[in-house]
Amino acid sequence: MSSFSRKFSRFIKSSDSPDSRAIVFIDSRINRWDDLVQQAIPEVRVIVLGLMDDGISAITQILNTSFCREVYLVSSGSPGCIYLGGSELSWNTLIQYESKLQSWFWHLDLHAPSSQLSDSQLYLSGSNVAMGDVGEEFLAKLNSMTGAAIAASTDVYSSKIF
Repeated sequence: MSSFSRKFSRFIKSSDSPDSRAIVFIDSRINRWDDLVQQAIPEVRVIVLGLMDDGISAITQILNTSFCREVYLVSSGSPGCIYLGGSELSWNTLIQYESKLQSWFWHLDLHAPSSQLSDSQLYLSGSNVAMGDVGEEFLAKLNSMTGAAIAASTDVYSSKIF
């Protein structure tokens, strides 16, 4: 088991299958994150990111060995900024993480039929990341770097996975 998940291993619901329908990364700062883990539907893989975890590296490591095209980031944040474990992903740090973000879905397109190219989806839930001009610019840049369609919501429970 990777070091980033040891602390929260009892909260990880997963078949550890690289072809899970979806992968959900939950920042441990979210209120009642353990309830979210328990409420996730069985077809999804759930990973909790602790404050000491390098969230971006953990997500990159998992996505690079997965065939999943549907990824949820459940976190706290502010316009143009989300927190993933000990990592801050914001308008100001996007360039720092560019190579990792670009790798999140690239390997899927190498093996996909042309009808499935670029159908990856990245959902950001539970924060105000999309609010205002900086939020919109952040999402546009994140879309450009990952190649995934991006959707954001302030309501964690509006997702179809909980």
